[in-house]
Amino acid sequence: MRKLDGLVGWAVGAYAAAAALFHIWTAYAGVWEPREMRATHLMFLLPLTFLLFPATPRSPTRRPSVGDGVWVVASLVPTIWVIVNAQALTERWEGVHPVTLPQVVLGTLLVLAVLEASRRAVGFWFFVTTLAFMAFLILAPWLPGFLKSPRAYSYPRLIEMFFLYADEGVLGTLTGISSNLLMIFILFAVVMLHSGVGQFFMDISIALAGRFRGGPAKVAVVSSALYGTISGSSVADCYATGTFTIPLMKKIGYRPEIAGAIEAAASCGGPLMPPIMGAGAFIMSELTGVPYARIIVAAALPAILYYAGIMATVHWEALKHGMGTMQTELPPLRSLLRRALLFTPFVTVIYFLHAGYSPAKAALYSLLTAVVVSWFAGEQPMTPRRIFATMTEAMRSGVIVASVLAASGLIVAAMSRTGFALAFSSAIINLSGGYLIVALFLVFAVISVLGTGIPTTPAYILAVAVGGAALQKLGVDLLAAHLFVFYYAVLADVTPPVAVTAFAGAQIAGANPMTTGWQASRIAIGGFLAPFLFVYQPALLLQGPLVDIVVSFISAVIGIAGLSAAVAGHMFRPLSWPKRLGLIAVSLAAIGPHFTLSLATSAALIAFAAWDGSLARGRQARAVTTPADDRYAQEHRQ
Repeated sequence: MRKLDGLVGWAVGAYAAAAALFHIWTAYAGVWEPREMRATHLMFLLPLTFLLFPATPRSPTRRPSVGDGVWVVASLVPTIWVIVNAQALTERWEGVHPVTLPQVVLGTLLVLAVLEASRRAVGFWFFVTTLAFMAFLILAPWLPGFLKSPRAYSYPRLIEMFFLYADEGVLGTLTGISSNLLMIFILFAVVMLHSGVGQFFMDISIALAGRFRGGPAKVAVVSSALYGTISGSSVADCYATGTFTIPLMKKIGYRPEIAGAIEAAASCGGPLMPPIMGAGAFIMSELTGVPYARIIVAAALPAILYYAGIMATVHWEALKHGMGTMQTELPPLRSLLRRALLFTPFVTVIYFLHAGYSPAKAALYSLLTAVVVSWFAGEQPMTPRRIFATMTEAMRSGVIVASVLAASGLIVAAMSRTGFALAFSSAIINLSGGYLIVALFLVFAVISVLGTGIPTTPAYILAVAVGGAALQKLGVDLLAAHLFVFYYAVLADVTPPVAVTAFAGAQIAGANPMTTGWQASRIAIGGFLAPFLFVYQPALLLQGPLVDIVVSFISAVIGIAGLSAAVAGHMFRPLSWPKRLGLIAVSLAAIGPHFTLSLATSAALIAFAAWDGSLARGRQARAVTTPADDRYAQEHRQ
């Protein structure tokens, strides 16, 4: 991303601030007519993409180029035309009215601008994926087997679909989610961080976890969980917390690959952690019709399970390698108490969501609360200059989201018009033979491939299309099916060969990226199991009697802790391979859906841990016995 300075920097900053004010105003006053709202949203953010992201590594980094100016015009003209003609477009019959030459030209310009924006802001692989689906839409009538589509579209009708449709394409539902919800939540998150909440969360994490063995690694887990509640981005979380925690982990003896992997695995939980969950929860609400507030409540226990598994792995690894603490670096309690008011915006957003306010209103009121609280509790009060910087930074993040969702609208159009989703779902059901467990593994495998190298949001959209419907046909609950595919779309960020979050952790740690990715996948094993658990145990999504919810959750925590020990090869003492294999079997039984077996095996795991811990303490006691004590004991026995 460019760092613009001088007059150009101020002009671009002012344009970004205007974009932020537009989204703040619509969050307060209510959104406009859908096409008009979405076109205005892109009118602000697409030009910013071309101004902030250079076209190639050789492009100017301190100023936009002439080519960037051409792309700015190519994005402004079509969006302004849509704003001016929004009412006429609303009265137009899609697929019936003719597509005029000006509409074809303007639509072509906007589609090209969105593709170029996604290439610059998101990356080459997502750009290629989008092009592949557009090509599939064009070529589908001539493809073999289940990929064949019966209908061919002329070029004007293709542009109509991509440019003029209200529920798909560039100005479709996904861009609506970006304009109506995501921008105000991005503003809320950035205001929280600029007002000192990010540092407050880090200090709380150090106070809670730093005093224990392997303290820096546990600080990474806790801080990433807290930071993830407001950021919703795994890579941003990794850079924000990892620049502090990874050097500390290396300082007390963690290998660079392990330090980077722990931070990456912990950061990957950001999009899974309520109440924000990145763009995922909003898109899930739109696709399922399930209220946003219900989604974040249902997602709470699986997210806690994810972090419990990472914390268990970190603890066993710390015992295995004899890691120390960070006692000398603990923040004073008085400083934390003085800043406790910084929690208020976080509580505010949960309160307004629970009270039935729209997510946009909840984010707006919490944003304003954060600004006010910063003057009383924070060390960084939100002055006018800081507010301006916050708005520009938020829109810098917003251009990536807007580009992703606008281009994802092209993918959705291609899938819906070709019947791709229905055909692929039928293929999964046929391959599974109707067995749910086989279908779950097939969907997991497909998502792991589709999620390679593309952001979480389009990976989730693709995953829902190819796997969500198949799982529902096999009897999986609607919300459970969507959360299942969402989890694996997120976890693709730590799964090699293209594990972007793991690679970010490796960069900070100075480690081998691929090794870090495999280690992160191992550490995040609880996250890979959690979707299977809540599919078979709806109680983990807070569905069912309270007793079932409590027992299922506790058994799952115990089972994942046992499985983490088996993977680490160490509990309180080193574990031999027979013990590791036995521990894996008992742990899998503990997290299974059979109530009685789950209770029995959970009790067995607790008993084994107690026995192993007592033997470890006995060994430590013998290790500190002095030679003189040994001679005295021998003489006494004689």
